[in-house]
Amino acid sequence: MASSTSEYVSNIWQAVKSTVVGMRITGKYLMQKPITVQYPDERLPIPDRYRGIHYLEQEKCIECLACARACPIDCIEMEAVRHGKELEWLSFTLDYQKCMFCELCVYPCPKDCIHMGTEYAFVSFDRSEFKHDLLSFKGMDRAARVRMKEAEVKKAAKDAAKAAKAEAEALNKQAEQADGKDGDAESSDAAEGAN
Repeated sequence: MASSTSEYVSNIWQAVKSTVVGMRITGKYLMQKPITVQYPDERLPIPDRYRGIHYLEQEKCIECLACARACPIDCIEMEAVRHGKELEWLSFTLDYQKCMFCELCVYPCPKDCIHMGTEYAFVSFDRSEFKHDLLSFKGMDRAARVRMKEAEVKKAAKDAAKAAKAEAEALNKQAEQADGKDGDAESSDAAEGAN
């Protein structure tokens, strides 16, 4: 009976010992700030170099197609109409069904206008939503329209000045020719008077 009693006490001692060890670990974390993040409402900080959903600084872009050529799987498509130096944007799409987030499209850009963002939650039930248009506006921005109108006004003024100059030169030429004929007529009159 002594062995069963000592075994009983030993089991109780082991249970209390393991409970104390477990509660010591629990107690250590009990006083700390919780690390659980309630995801949709809260988000963990994301590193600056994280390769997430792309974003475009449309005002800087010159449609050089360097990013589209650098993409190894051809998931970037862009379309714009040039008006002199200004661009009228129609589309700048990135197909995220193909994109492997390699960041090879970012580095060749001469204007540094396409970037990898920190957004990573791009979830949908429809595959067509993964073809994402990066444009913040379509067509031309207001400043570009103003610059284009100013350039058109300057060009019209320059053309008008050129036309006025050509007309003045033509009038001068006609006047010189008329003076030359009058001078020839006077010299022939003088020659006839001398005879």
